[in-house]
Amino acid sequence: MIKVNLLRDQTAHVRKAALTVKPEVSRTGLIVFAIMGITMLSLGTYWYYLDGQIKRFTETRNTLKVENERLQALKKEVEKFERLKKLRQARIETIEKLKDSQTGPVLLLNNVIQSVPRSALWLTSVDQKGDRVQVVGYAFASETIPDFMTNLSRTGFFNSVDLESMEEEKDATHFTLTCSTKNKKKATTE
Repeated sequence: MIKVNLLRDQTAHVRKAALTVKPEVSRTGLIVFAIMGITMLSLGTYWYYLDGQIKRFTETRNTLKVENERLQALKKEVEKFERLKKLRQARIETIEKLKDSQTGPVLLLNNVIQSVPRSALWLTSVDQKGDRVQVVGYAFASETIPDFMTNLSRTGFFNSVDLESMEEEKDATHFTLTCSTKNKKKATTE
């Protein structure tokens, strides 16, 4: 009995056919692959864009921080100068007030000196307390005292000039006058 292997011939033919068969590429696979490729490319581009934005915003933030620190230092300097300005302005105002208070006695004495008649009259004291001024002096002739009072009234510095006392002594007449001064604003505008 002879044995013949018939299957072997069929398997060889199938093997040859399997080797010669080309695989078919499905369109859906290509479409899915293309969509995945486009998606990956889009995500990569978007990541690159976001990375650039992050870098720019980080640089901007750092620049703004440096600028903020610089401006804070300038703000402190400005505040320091404003405090100095206020301090100096207060000093200037104090000096101006002192000058104004110094001109009061100077104006008073100038007006009193200009009012003294050329005849024999001399003053022993001039006292100012608020808006009241007391003038004490001597005159050789009692007629010069009313002239002195009239001259004081004409200066515009005094509201009223009153004779408080007048005593005749051996060689001269002793007198005391009480005057009230005008307000500074009224006295300077006239």
